[in-house]
Amino acid sequence: MGREAAAEVRFGDQTGPAKLLLEADALILRGAVRARIPRDAIRSYAVNGDDLTIATDLGTLRATLGAPEAAAWLRALAKPRPTLAQKLGVSPTHPARVLGQITDATLAAALLGATTGADAAILIAELTSPAAMDHALTEARHHPAAALWGVTEKGKAAGLSDA
Repeated sequence: MGREAAAEVRFGDQTGPAKLLLEADALILRGAVRARIPRDAIRSYAVNGDDLTIATDLGTLRATLGAPEAAAWLRALAKPRPTLAQKLGVSPTHPARVLGQITDATLAAALLGATTGADAAILIAELTSPAAMDHALTEARHHPAAALWGVTEKGKAAGLSDA
């Protein structure tokens, strides 16, 4: 992901220069044309000459990028988005060690078949409280070569603040 380009853009009733940013979860437009288009709202995409056309649930986006850049964007849009397991860097051949319990269903599914009780290069902990964070940091000290992924809830109801 992470593709970025400047273009002349037409989207809905907006027209003008904009920066296009392709993120894992959205296509973001900044500049004279502003929008956030969820990746799940993108229905199709094509290149016609110098233009990239993207059909979305929110309307059709046309970006004049030049033929080479439009082709690169086409490839980027077609590339499958990484799974959570890929983002974490875990797999059955590169397992992680879970510290404590995992209660988040999405995280548990990503770790299915990719955990070990032995030493691992990655430690994963669900940080629901300051005590859980202290436990994870203590365990991480015993495994200095391992990376520690701390997963927290966001928002006012979170057990561990962003601070």
